[in-house]
Amino acid sequence: MDMLLWVMFYTLISTQGSRSAVSLSEPSGKVYTRVAASGSSSLTNISTTSTLIQPPPVYPSLHTQKLDASGSSGVFTPPARFNNQVLPSFANTTLTNVTVIRGKVAYLHCHVLNIGTKTVSWVRHEDIHVLTVGRLTFTNDGRFEAMNKPGSDVWSLRIKYPQLRDSGKYECQVSTRPSRARVITLNVVEPRAVIPPGPELYVDHGSPLNITCVVPDSPEPPEHVFWYHRDKMVSFDGSRRGVTITTDKGPVTTSNLVIPDVTTQDSGVYICAPQGMKEASVRVSVLNGELPQAMQTGSTSRGCVHSFLLLLLTVLYHLLL
Repeated sequence: MDMLLWVMFYTLISTQGSRSAVSLSEPSGKVYTRVAASGSSSLTNISTTSTLIQPPPVYPSLHTQKLDASGSSGVFTPPARFNNQVLPSFANTTLTNVTVIRGKVAYLHCHVLNIGTKTVSWVRHEDIHVLTVGRLTFTNDGRFEAMNKPGSDVWSLRIKYPQLRDSGKYECQVSTRPSRARVITLNVVEPRAVIPPGPELYVDHGSPLNITCVVPDSPEPPEHVFWYHRDKMVSFDGSRRGVTITTDKGPVTTSNLVIPDVTTQDSGVYICAPQGMKEASVRVSVLNGELPQAMQTGSTSRGCVHSFLLLLLTVLYHLLL
């Protein structure tokens, strides 16, 4: 009995002296345990390896509010480098019809506004051939070349020594979606000189000779008009004295060659040769009082016609009788 009481008393003493523990959690992620024993308490670090689960980071979008240093909120907007809302356009200074003389340099200009980061290309309509892209040339024909000065809005296509076959439509394209384009028509012409009234001219010995050469339908007047006689250039200081050449340039260019008193040495072929254009020629015959052969042939022809009509009237007269 005494032994049983002793065991119960020992068990009670052991229960009251046992340590009780309470787990606390701090914001730093460490776990502490408060220990109560012998009337004192203290915090003991029992775990330093466990951490709190952090949420994924949130990045601000274009319209996400954020707090600055003062704690105020604002709307985040990216800086604008250029205005994407304004599309490239063609200026009114862009000519859509260009006419040049065969052999002279041709320039096709394309004035593009607000080009931004887009590029300009030149395309030939006839064969859908891309000639240039930006400042680069994409053709084996060395006569074509892209031209643009840095900072300029004008993109040009230069064609050296243009020929008649180069006439047609050329397209200036801007690399938008859909692409914007301006069509420019190139006309390569070859003006020719004309000497009226015909290929032959007759003049009496000692009379003045006046030959007029006309250059119609030319986009620009010729720089020079040369005259040749028997394959030699006619000049003021040549062997033939008294020769006068006057040239009036304009939409219709005229050139006159005047010899005050012709001789038999002045007969022959005269050629009017505007620079870079088709030439014209006339044959001059100096007469010594005789009729030209063409006039004699004409008179003979008229005589034959009169004789035929007279014979026809005679036959009809005898048939009616």
